[in-house]
Amino acid sequence: MINSLLSNKVKLTFATTLLVASTTVITSVSAATSEARARLNNFFTGVSSLEGSFTQQVYSKKGKVIQNSTGLISMSRPGKFRWVYKTPDPQVIVGDGKNIWVYDEDLEQVTIKPMTQAMSSAPIAILTRKQSPDAQFVVQPIKGGGGLDWFQLTPRKQSKDFRYIEIGIDKNGGMRQMVMHDQLGQKTVVQLNARVNVPISGSTFYFKIPQGVDVIGKAI
Repeated sequence: MINSLLSNKVKLTFATTLLVASTTVITSVSAATSEARARLNNFFTGVSSLEGSFTQQVYSKKGKVIQNSTGLISMSRPGKFRWVYKTPDPQVIVGDGKNIWVYDEDLEQVTIKPMTQAMSSAPIAILTRKQSPDAQFVVQPIKGGGGLDWFQLTPRKQSKDFRYIEIGIDKNGGMRQMVMHDQLGQKTVVQLNARVNVPISGSTFYFKIPQGVDVIGKAI
């Protein structure tokens, strides 16, 4: 009888210990997720400018790298950015708040589109808006690597360009990686090395058409 009671007591103590430990782990994980979520929100609502460099890899549906690019990025929220591809093919993309200017050096061509038309569903649009990602995306924490906290952002309205985006946020609240999964099964991985809330000259987002190039479209 006593042995039975002692055995039951040991089992009860062990079960209680497991329950307390489990609750502690769940609470810790929940707190960590909440902190990471707060950093994600702050990146989109508290960051006014961003400047630095990037690398970009495009993967085929089978997981093979089909393009490598490097370049520079400058951004001022809301709506202004300068995305410069240095390699392999020089290209400049500028958003001045009203229009998107795409300059292809090899083709000697400048294409101009109204920003509302060109960026209505483009992945870069999420970077130029100063608002919570919840406004246009369903946000879910996911597992990831690289010492980053990862979130999956799925458009609330179906996009013709991409299915969802994965974003990796570091412990300081900076976005270090963005992975875009398109409708064709390809993915584009962008790694950023950038400083936030830095002063950027307004002239950075002004595009002057080079002489002698073909111009497609008209600025509004």
